[in-house]
Amino acid sequence: MIAIAVILLLSAALIAGLAMFWQNIVAWIKKAVNKIKEVLRLTVEGTRTFITKTMEGFKNKSKYYYQNKVTREWEEVVYTKVVEESEVPPDILAKVRNQALDVEISTTEELKLVVSA
Repeated sequence: MIAIAVILLLSAALIAGLAMFWQNIVAWIKKAVNKIKEVLRLTVEGTRTFITKTMEGFKNKSKYYYQNKVTREWEEVVYTKVVEESEVPPDILAKVRNQALDVEISTTEELKLVVSA
């Protein structure tokens, strides 16, 4: 009985931590999109998110895609944010730890699941 209560408590804490991490990422992405629109006067047409392990720690990368109005070529703007290891959800942290430095691990699908829920 106690073991079940402990498992439920740990599960709730994990879900709460995961939700808080993604809320921070979503807020950061929205802020970046608004800044791109304001400063560069561009309409963002796509976004991809990644996490990377670096010598300094972990970094979230957000890539924004837009079509150049003059050349009609697709272009990319990249924003990076340093995150603490404790902020990274365990399943994503496991993926990142198994990779070499500076390898981008996509988190776009995980983000879509949280945003659409």
